Amino acid sequence: MNLKKNLHWPIYFLFVLSCAKQTSPTGGPKDTIPPRLVNANPQNEAINFKGRSIELEFTEMVAANNPKEQLIITPSMGKDFEVKAKKNSIIVSFEKDFQDSTTYTFNFRDAVQDVTEKNPVRNLQLAISTGSYIDSLSIQGNVYDLLKGKEITEATVAIHPRNDTFNILKHPATYFTKTDKKGNFKIDHLRPDVYYIYAIDDKNRNLTADSRTEAYGFLKDSINLVEDTTRIEIGLIRLDARPLKLTSARPYNTYFNIRATKNLKTFSLKAIDTTLLLYSFGEDQANIKLYNTFADRDSLAVNLHAEDSIGNKLDTLLYAKISEREVTPEKFEIAFKSTSLLADKGSLKTVLTFTKPITEINFDSLYFQVDSATRIPFVKEDLVWEQMHNTLTITKTLDKALFAKPKTETTDPPQKPKKPEPTKKGNQNKTNQIYLGKGSFISVDGDTSKSTSQSTNPLRTEDLAMIIFQIKTTQKNFLVQLLDKNLNVLRQMVNKTKGQFEDLEAGDYMMRVVIDTNANNAWDPGNYLKRQEPERLFYYKDEKGSMTIPLKTNWEFELSPMLINY
Repeated sequence: MNLKKNLHWPIYFLFVLSCAKQTSPTGGPKDTIPPRLVNANPQNEAINFKGRSIELEFTEMVAANNPKEQLIITPSMGKDFEVKAKKNSIIVSFEKDFQDSTTYTFNFRDAVQDVTEKNPVRNLQLAISTGSYIDSLSIQGNVYDLLKGKEITEATVAIHPRNDTFNILKHPATYFTKTDKKGNFKIDHLRPDVYYIYAIDDKNRNLTADSRTEAYGFLKDSINLVEDTTRIEIGLIRLDARPLKLTSARPYNTYFNIRATKNLKTFSLKAIDTTLLLYSFGEDQANIKLYNTFADRDSLAVNLHAEDSIGNKLDTLLYAKISEREVTPEKFEIAFKSTSLLADKGSLKTVLTFTKPITEINFDSLYFQVDSATRIPFVKEDLVWEQMHNTLTITKTLDKALFAKPKTETTDPPQKPKKPEPTKKGNQNKTNQIYLGKGSFISVDGDTSKSTSQSTNPLRTEDLAMIIFQIKTTQKNFLVQLLDKNLNVLRQMVNKTKGQFEDLEAGDYMMRVVIDTNANNAWDPGNYLKRQEPERLFYYKDEKGSMTIPLKTNWEFELSPMLINY
């Protein structure tokens, strides 16, 4: 019986302590009530302030809790202040005068707490002005992980005037705040102006974006702040904004090794003459291996074109050499990356990875063994080689009759089973097996591949699942992408408002829509230095906010329409 389930899911996008040590009294019920502010000098929203200290008085004895991290002052005063606890009071003292005609805000967050149970004072904020009025405008919004679609806690959100030569990769933030546990933020007491806004997952707490190790994000358009602004959304992603350069280019082992300052998105090498070049990425995508196809000369002039993920390009001429020392070549190995066999469609696909480029293929040793009587050879047209990653994809259309289900027949009552005969070694029944015989592939170094094989189970329609989707958007260019749980793109459709992803094995999946602004059929991460935002991503979420789509065999998941307002 063929059972199919249609699941209709709604989708939503969505200090220095005082010398006298204060101790906690013992005994009695646990204190859960935080201290309350009873007096402040100066008072909140005081104007014409000329002092260098602030004193806050509370309903009970208090202590300072890591104040130079917890206390956020805007515009920033740096670390040139001292915080002391004295009985029921907190005193903040500054080494320098405040700027003239400026509104300052003090967000204490968890910097002040009682001495018994460490309960922090809630929502403790203070605003003062050194001028004749208090600036009153605000900007608020949310910060999230762009790729994972999840909120980011304790991210630094900052603004700077549009006409400022500010660079978030070089200059520390002056007007900033931190996000709460839900990724929300609010910057208060701002003057009318035109601002740029950005955010950093500031792990090293230096108020600048370290593009090599920290995620950051920004809005390319400025905010003309003439009234309170809400619903600002900033997605963060780690993008290495350093210039693209080469760090080394030298002979190594049996190849010429080229290394860049960071990972490359793509590259190509071309000899200035007609020499055929074989190359690939190395251990990572900042490393390129150019193999020896020019042994008859001392060096070879080659043009390198490389591009990183943010669009920085590098074009240079190199003189490649191969070491004359005797070396042991790196091992030549093959691995099966993935294999699938769709029985009802007669579709076979396998992806192989190699440790180095191949120069020859022996097709006599490449075949698919259906059973002991049926062997189907692979031919040149079935193979596609991807040079940069040393990957070979084999795709073959087979006769569906080879995988037909056996017909059910009426049989006599079962007899007592015969005792099975032992299987002779080397004569095991090999079915539905991809076979790569010894010497099937010869590498650029002249070594031959070992014999290897992989069996695969034919998958029928009832073994698979399907996702049905519908997109409602006014955008002209967008991508609908099916992802695995590690955010790898498995499949995508272009500008499809309705569709389905078929022949999916049971497991956890995700789906997202990419607003493909430049219509290049790929997601682009943007470039801060060119003020190019990452292309927007919208993830499916169920009614509980989960982005995971769990598929079981023989199921159809029909997702409710995905609404995109952008």
